[in-house]
Amino acid sequence: MKFVRDDKRKVKANVEMTPLIDVVFQLLIFFMLSSTFVVQTSIPIEVPQAVGSTSMEAKDVTITLQPGSGGPDDEGKIFFDDVEIEDWQQFTDTLSEFNEKQPNALVLVRSDKNVPFGRAVFVMGLLSEIGIERYGVVAQQPGEE
Repeated sequence: MKFVRDDKRKVKANVEMTPLIDVVFQLLIFFMLSSTFVVQTSIPIEVPQAVGSTSMEAKDVTITLQPGSGGPDDEGKIFFDDVEIEDWQQFTDTLSEFNEKQPNALVLVRSDKNVPFGRAVFVMGLLSEIGIERYGVVAQQPGEE
């Protein structure tokens, strides 16, 4: 007796890749978007604490003041984003160029808690003198690290 095999009714098992690709794509988009909200800098400082400080994530540029030696007046280094400033003329020229390109930009001043207050006020005075009207000082809530 000869049995005839019917290949038309054979069920083939396969894995659908479309839902897997959709899930991976959505996870990729989620992590890309959520990682842009994290403000990280490569310049280490200890930010002072302030009660009632608010989050300002939409900054255009950051000026960082470090304590110690170096910088334009040998009282600590100053950075415009991640570029170290060597003297006050370079600082004012850089700020002027930036203000011409982006006149309504938000500038954040990140000062270490050990930097003298007068130095931070001097830098904010230079910002006002150049014509930058939108600037803020970075602080963290007590208890945050």
